Amino acid sequence: MTKVQRTASKVAWSVKKQSAFGTALVKTDLTRFLRLAEPLIIKQDTELWTDRGMIGGGHDWETQSGKLRQYVQFDLPSQAMPIDFAGYLLALFFDSETPENKTGYYEHTMKFPALAGTPAAVVTTLAMLEEGNDYYLQDIAPQSLTLRGDGSNKMEMGGSFLASKIGGTLSSYTWPNAADLRYVWNYAGVFAFATDTKSQVRSFELTLNKGINLDLAFQKVALEANRIYPQAWIYTPERNVSLKISLLAESGDLATWQAAQKIATEINLVFSCVGAAIDETGFDGVQITIPKSVIKTVDYSYPNGLLQIDLTIEGHYDSTTGGPCSILVTNDVAAYLGT
Repeated sequence: MTKVQRTASKVAWSVKKQSAFGTALVKTDLTRFLRLAEPLIIKQDTELWTDRGMIGGGHDWETQSGKLRQYVQFDLPSQAMPIDFAGYLLALFFDSETPENKTGYYEHTMKFPALAGTPAAVVTTLAMLEEGNDYYLQDIAPQSLTLRGDGSNKMEMGGSFLASKIGGTLSSYTWPNAADLRYVWNYAGVFAFATDTKSQVRSFELTLNKGINLDLAFQKVALEANRIYPQAWIYTPERNVSLKISLLAESGDLATWQAAQKIATEINLVFSCVGAAIDETGFDGVQITIPKSVIKTVDYSYPNGLLQIDLTIEGHYDSTTGGPCSILVTNDVAAYLGT
C-alpha cells in the first residue's frame, strides 16, 4: 500500500450534507471556517496489484502493476473544539439530529439510527488549505470520535475519518471569515450517576465507534475508472460506545462502585460540559446520557494521597434512545446536515 501524506490546519465546512455519495458540495456551500490548533493528518491510501507469480507470466518477476483500490483517511488530533464544530462532527457521526428552536438558542438531540433505516453513512465535503493550495475532500464520514475533558480544561474532540477521494483544487475560492470561538468546559456542568457516593469527576473520555466496514465500500460500477474508489460507507453492527471516568472519591465510595460492577447494575448516567451563555436562558453545552450504563472495570490509586477511582463504562440498549446513548448539543446553530 502506498500512502501519500498531507496536513491541513485550515478547514472550511458547511451545515449541509451531500445530496448523494459522489456528489461533492459546491464551494459556495462551504461557508464556515476553522483554524485548528493541531492539523489534520491526511493520508491517501493506494493499494496496488502486480502480476508477480501470476499464471501466464512465464517467470516469477513483476512486469505489470495497477491500482486495486484508492481512498483517503485522515485523523483529527484531540484538541479544544468550538461548540459549533463539535455539534457538526457529532451530527455527522450520528447521521442525523433533531434540532429544536428554544427561542434564542437551539438544542440538537443525536442518537444512533437503526441500521435497517440507515444502512450507510451520511457524507459531506470539507475544503482544506495546505501551504496556499486550496482543495477539497468529498464523501467524508467519521469512523470514530472521542470526546474528553481533564481538570479545569476545555472539552476536547478528535477522531478518525474516511473520504472517497481528494476531489481537486478550488479555484477562485474565497475563504469565509473566522467565527467567534465558543467552548465548553470539563469542570462546568453536571454529573449524575450514583446518589450514594460523593465522588467528583476529574476527567472523562467518551469513545464512539461508527461501525463502518471498509471492504464493503467497494462495489460494482459501470466504468473501470471508478472501480478503485469507494461507493458508500456501509455499516455493520460493530458500533460501540465506551466511557472512561476518573473520580476523586472518599474511602466508602470504592465499595459502592465495586458492588455495582460485580452485579452489572444498570444506572442512568447524565454528564455535561457547559460554556458561555447564549441568551438569558440558554448556555453552550454538550450533554451525554447513557440510560443503562454498566460498569465494566473499577481501578483505583492514591495520587497525592487522595483516592482516585477509574471506571470503564459501557451502555446496554435503551428503547427510548434507540441505542446505548444520546448526546444533546446546545448552541446558536439552527440545524446541521441540511440539503
